[in-house]
Amino acid sequence: MLKYKFVIFLLVSFTSQNLRSQSGISGQIIIDTAIWKPEVYLSIISNFNDMYSMSNEIIFEKANIDPSGKFTFNMQFLPDNDNLYRLHFSKKTDPPASLIIGGKDENHFFLIANNHSIVQIRDTIDSDIIKGIIIEGYYPNQILQQVNAIATYLDSTKFNGSIIKTSLIRSSVFEKLRQVADTCSNPLVSLYALYKSKFEQNYPTNQQFYKNFLSKWRKEQSSYFVEFRKEIPISGKKNIWYYLIICCIIFVLGYLTSKTITKLKKNPNPIADLSLQQRKIFALLIEGKSNKEISELLNIELSTVKTHINRIYSKLGLNSRKDIANLNMDQK
Repeated sequence: MLKYKFVIFLLVSFTSQNLRSQSGISGQIIIDTAIWKPEVYLSIISNFNDMYSMSNEIIFEKANIDPSGKFTFNMQFLPDNDNLYRLHFSKKTDPPASLIIGGKDENHFFLIANNHSIVQIRDTIDSDIIKGIIIEGYYPNQILQQVNAIATYLDSTKFNGSIIKTSLIRSSVFEKLRQVADTCSNPLVSLYALYKSKFEQNYPTNQQFYKNFLSKWRKEQSSYFVEFRKEIPISGKKNIWYYLIICCIIFVLGYLTSKTITKLKKNPNPIADLSLQQRKIFALLIEGKSNKEISELLNIELSTVKTHINRIYSKLGLNSRKDIANLNMDQK
């Protein structure tokens, strides 16, 4: 019995190592070498917001394309978990780190792989470098291509109808992408579909969907999901911070209110805040003296009298001589 277990162990081990040795990205793409370099570049995309970022630093592998169009990347040194990768080509007149987005010269496409997946790429249209690309082997790429086909429908369709009709078609496309995200069993493809659905725009009207989505993939801790949770305002941490901020505001308002009440209690007679000169003027105002009379009695400029009166109004919360006449004189 032990002998058979040992044989089975060797068989499983050999099969696993054999599959791992075959893992990689390979394909055959026919390019016009008069325009394009016979090379293909591989980049790892750490989050979906960087899908169209480009620099020499994120290009970590290059493969030559032989005269028949074949190329191969060995994936054994890559992470065990799925990641989003970008393959791109470069024109002879451009540096390697060049990305062309849209149009007939678009030079890149995306795929999902890990260090033990087998991905095969073939080109079905000789006249266009990436439009006829088909990705086979590792199953998530089949759904990824379906997502791309749905997302590019809006760009490839000529809308001749009204704005309302165009809006309805967009809503239908985005709803279809959310359906793919909801039913897909691969977390990375599921999240990819949401990014293609312009979730930033439709989140306010589909909040329950996103709550359910985050709950479904709550155990996912990849950089893709960490970044996504930062962009969705319904994550638990943001709710906690929201309530903490509200509590702080209430505390500060309560503190300021208590300080104001304490100050009023300490100084129930606001006339005590008036200067000696202002008290004199205030007493003359109560007697009904005019500004000119106050100026002559106190031997000060008329403009100075007016300045003092304005400050008295401000300190006592008054607006006119009538308010002074009605003031409770017991406060003096």
